[in-house]
Amino acid sequence: MTGLSRESADQAVQFSVLGPVRVWRGGGELLLGPKQQRLILAVLLARAGRPVSMHEFIDLLWDGDPPSSATNAVHRYVGALRRLLEPDLPARSPGRWLARQAGGYLLRADAGCLDLLNFRSLVDQARQADAAGDPTGAVELFTTALGLWQGRCAADLEPVSASHPAFVMLEHEYVSVACAAADTALRCRRAEAVLLPLRQAVERHPLDEALLARLLLALASNGKQAEALALYEEIRQRLAGQLSLDPGAELRAAHERILLHRFDTGTPAETEEDAGTAAYGPPAPAGSGPSPAPSVRTARPAQLPPGLPGFTGRKDALAQARALAARGGGALRLLAVDGIPGIGKTALAVHFAHQVARDFPDGQLYADLRGFAPDGKPADPTDILQGFLDALGVAPRRIPAATGTRSALYRSVLADRRVLVVLDNARDLAQIRPLLPGTGTCMVIVTSRSRLTALAAAHGAHLLTLDVPSTAEATTTFLERVRTSRPDATPEEIRPLVERCGRLPLAVAIVAARAAAYPERTLQDIGLELSAGDHSLDGFTDDNLDNDVRGVFSWSYRTLGPQAAHLFRLLPLHPGPDVTAAALASMAGIPPQEAVQAVGELVRARLLSVRARDRYRAHDLILAYAAELAVQHERDRPAARSRMYGHHRQTTHTANLVLRPGPRPAAHAAPLPSVTPEPLADTAAATAWYTREGPVLRSVGETAAAHGNSRTAWKPGSCGGASSAWDGGTTGPPPCVPPWERRARPTTWRAWRGPATAWPAPCAASVTCPVRCATWNTHVTASDNWRATTDLAHVLRNTGVVYNAQEDHARALRHMESALDLLSGPEPRHPKAATPADTAMTRVELGGPEESLRFARTAVCSATCVTPGDVAGARRARTDALRGLADPDVPLAAQAGEKLARLDTGKEQRGAASVI
Repeated sequence: MTGLSRESADQAVQFSVLGPVRVWRGGGELLLGPKQQRLILAVLLARAGRPVSMHEFIDLLWDGDPPSSATNAVHRYVGALRRLLEPDLPARSPGRWLARQAGGYLLRADAGCLDLLNFRSLVDQARQADAAGDPTGAVELFTTALGLWQGRCAADLEPVSASHPAFVMLEHEYVSVACAAADTALRCRRAEAVLLPLRQAVERHPLDEALLARLLLALASNGKQAEALALYEEIRQRLAGQLSLDPGAELRAAHERILLHRFDTGTPAETEEDAGTAAYGPPAPAGSGPSPAPSVRTARPAQLPPGLPGFTGRKDALAQARALAARGGGALRLLAVDGIPGIGKTALAVHFAHQVARDFPDGQLYADLRGFAPDGKPADPTDILQGFLDALGVAPRRIPAATGTRSALYRSVLADRRVLVVLDNARDLAQIRPLLPGTGTCMVIVTSRSRLTALAAAHGAHLLTLDVPSTAEATTTFLERVRTSRPDATPEEIRPLVERCGRLPLAVAIVAARAAAYPERTLQDIGLELSAGDHSLDGFTDDNLDNDVRGVFSWSYRTLGPQAAHLFRLLPLHPGPDVTAAALASMAGIPPQEAVQAVGELVRARLLSVRARDRYRAHDLILAYAAELAVQHERDRPAARSRMYGHHRQTTHTANLVLRPGPRPAAHAAPLPSVTPEPLADTAAATAWYTREGPVLRSVGETAAAHGNSRTAWKPGSCGGASSAWDGGTTGPPPCVPPWERRARPTTWRAWRGPATAWPAPCAASVTCPVRCATWNTHVTASDNWRATTDLAHVLRNTGVVYNAQEDHARALRHMESALDLLSGPEPRHPKAATPADTAMTRVELGGPEESLRFARTAVCSATCVTPGDVAGARRARTDALRGLADPDVPLAAQAGEKLARLDTGKEQRGAASVI
């Protein structure tokens, strides 16, 4: 071992992973415990200061079949290792060595206490010495570094260590350094210095032709040509017997050079036309000396696609990306950009990649992972690795077949290189993970429609979600695209087109391209063309585009299961600005839990966006696409719409009952089959539901009116009471009438225009005249045979309750008296019980006790007329009625209370009226 930790000698801890996993403290070797505990320590050492995710630990220990207690087991093993390394560590203290990071753990170590980091430090020094013109010194450093290896990495933990990527990657790194040491020794005629490490490397990798070729040349250069030729023949026979193969280009080239006595210069492949078979490995650090001639070791791929001309906006997103690129430290810089289809993820990623490309002089790699592709077939990361390794100069025959070992080789090649990797259109973490470099000198940009929270948890990715740009940004983008063909275009002309596109960048780009291609057509004509295709995507298609708006939406739609696809096609039926999973469950006629799962699938496919907790919305153009699909595939849309109305009507009714514990309004019809109203346990839940659903209820009412569903159009307002929206006017019905009621009753509206010409301005205070309300009720009754009178009375009474709460008792009284006038006929008695009671309370507040007693008598008498046998209903009605008599100065209150108590026996439902 070389070097000591910064601790005192008697407590110094040193780690070894280049061979069997071993640990010393204070000069004494520690017993590391069971195999699983040693595996955890081994992978932490192999990662050398980089975090290891919990997922990787579990996969390492249980190979894809973990128990339910796997996470707790990992924590226990880590805790045991902490106590082993630091026996005096206080309970629950993280200690010096093992730290939590990025959802996993890392081991804090340096070159003074970990042989792997010491090895890498010596290799870096060797390369710097070679680049500075001191190959002899470089050979000494190389051989010292190789001498640290005491066998295969984590040799005591085979067979796991022989196949796990973390350890396989280090073996590739070892082979690469052995080849580099041999090349340097051959150039300075110091072959004898590397013979031993080369023989040891060949013993561990007997079929690695790069190592074998260099061993042949080193033997010949050291005067052992006969041994070299005999070894070549032995290798040839072994390849033929075991693999049915002939020696490859490197071995043949080495053999030829031995025969020609040209073994002291160059690498084995330099006599072959295919120079691409030379050794791979990290280049010398930038600035360490003059760059060598281009070869595989200095291959600098430049694979970025061209940036978008005239890219504008996205200032905040670019600022976040630049901050991440400028971040120091040893962790991999990983940016994950997500958003709905067509939002401009690729454009942003490529634009930013070009901006920072100069900070990654060793190259830029790009791959379309086809996570959401027209054919629905994501790219295989194994194939992507093949292309990356080829671009980095690795000979095809040296690229292993298995994904894990190929990924390990990829990380080895990128070790200490500064390379930018762009992974576009990714599907999920499983597709991305093999393509991540293992070093902080690189940066990765990932785009995906899915929000890659798993990537953030496992690898510390910075998540960046793109929303639609502002109107100003989208307008500027449009202007940039048409500036050449339409130099006189103004933002005022462009803005309506941008809004018709929903500010979706892809739609804006398509319409702008059309405007630029046909300058003879006015922008107004193009706008009219888009408006003519309302609720259609025909205006955003182009025969020359393979990624028009409809196409890119379809790529996400094809990933959905049957339930989620069905739910998606029903989305346009819901008129609100957002929707809950419960409402979607009723609309689709499925259990709420199944709806939650389907909604999650839609969110992951980015066809729904999360607006708030359990509130979702979709972009207007996505809804247009869903509407197109619904026309083709959904035959029961009227039934789904009825279930949606039923859901909101029934939930509103439930909320009203919770918020009004006194006499209940007229009962609603039973829910339609498969409709599940939302449960509201208490007043807080009901109030919160009304607050959240206010805009939705207004939209539902207006849509119901437009479809001729008068009952549904009226009920949200009547049950919602004071939460209804007033939308009066100088020539309309009373402002207490909700706007959807106006649409639902056009005949009554026209009948009202005459007597309403003098109606005041639209505000709650303007409902002052019971005669006008009664007149409105006359027209309502004449045009409908259901409970419009009762419903309107509910609205007036609830408005009065609101004014009472605001201590505007005079205005409250006017509303309640209007409601009483409406209830003068033979209507159901529940509203009659509540309204006189509220009127009585209001009279008391205004100082009219005699008049309040009259209303209270009416309330109690009305309450006795509930359904026979409904003791609970009677009790609620009388309680509500007698609230106005709760003043201790009113002697009737005590008498009424005594009688009211008898209702519990169920025997005196009607006798209580005699109290008054």
